[in-house]
Amino acid sequence: MENLEDIIKLTNDLVKIDSRNAPHAEDKIIDYILKVFNNEKLDFKVISHENHRKSLLVILPGKSSIKNLLVCGHLDTINISNIRLEEDGSVYTEIKDGKIYGLGSSDMKSGLVSMIFALKYLIKNNIKPKFDIVFAFTGDEENDRTGAIYLLKHNVIKKTKLMIIPEPTNLNLGLGQKGQIWLEARFKGKAAHGSAPDKGRNAILMAIKFIENVLDPEFFKKNNRFFSKSTVNIGFINAEGPFNVVQDSCKVGLDIRISPPETNEEVLQNINNILYQNFKKSEYELKIIDSLNASFIKPDNKAAIQIKEIVDKYASGKRKIALPYATDGSVLNTYLNIPVAILGPGTPEVIHNKDEYVIIDNIAKSIEIYKEIFLNLEKII
Repeated sequence: MENLEDIIKLTNDLVKIDSRNAPHAEDKIIDYILKVFNNEKLDFKVISHENHRKSLLVILPGKSSIKNLLVCGHLDTINISNIRLEEDGSVYTEIKDGKIYGLGSSDMKSGLVSMIFALKYLIKNNIKPKFDIVFAFTGDEENDRTGAIYLLKHNVIKKTKLMIIPEPTNLNLGLGQKGQIWLEARFKGKAAHGSAPDKGRNAILMAIKFIENVLDPEFFKKNNRFFSKSTVNIGFINAEGPFNVVQDSCKVGLDIRISPPETNEEVLQNINNILYQNFKKSEYELKIIDSLNASFIKPDNKAAIQIKEIVDKYASGKRKIALPYATDGSVLNTYLNIPVAILGPGTPEVIHNKDEYVIIDNIAKSIEIYKEIFLNLEKII
């Protein structure tokens, strides 16, 4: 097993690097990772993409290149302002009670540590895996996922048979992710004076009627028992203007998370049916901001069985689960239909807040799990 002091140092160092989602967020953390591998004879490729964002890609050649495993972890963290920074601008961290505290510790710099240590182990011991392993350290996951979108353009992905992402799962094996749709619906009413609302058509009331229909308990009718129930969140409802005007414009934003076997296409059809049945075509506009398909590896799949057996060696009591949120894997699965497994040391319940932490023992176990996965690719993919 790896030296615990080395694991703590690398994790703490990565968390200290402020990589909150913004232009140039990944610059410093990529520089740090390259220094970690400074003496290794590997071809690291730094990829620049939109809005001054970067990703890092490396391919570890295997005995055969007929197929590969893709391991993908994002470099950026959620962009929140109420975190404590040191005088030098680094993120404040604290190590106590067997945990490392700091923004990004669980989501997902401890996952990056799993990737880095497992890769260094193979290199140090001159181990050539059965098949190629592609390591993608992506940028911009917390916003537009431009790092994952770049991977869609890379030829190496065409040979990928399984994608593993060390997002926070508390070492449970994530075999599914819900589908995701972000959409905006804009309603067009008729303006009038506030003292005579009957003379106009209030776009806010139109939006409320739409929301009531979407929140109907019968809106989602299918659900795979492996997944939690599909959900709708009303992200915003906007209508600008004074008190004394009947608003003629109102915009609603929805975040819909979809459980298989129901599909994005079916849900969008339901949305369009609601609009068609309740409003004239001239009274609304629908805009899809983002749409990602659900992914699902059946629990009795070969990869699921083999990886779970490895997990059980190092962390008892862990389960096969489905996740309610989307990852970089959602992008690749949507466009290339690559199966995605999620397995990381982080604690999901504490991510995206200033008191985020990761359990140190989980990091050490995750490194051993990833090592063994890499050593047993012929059984997994």
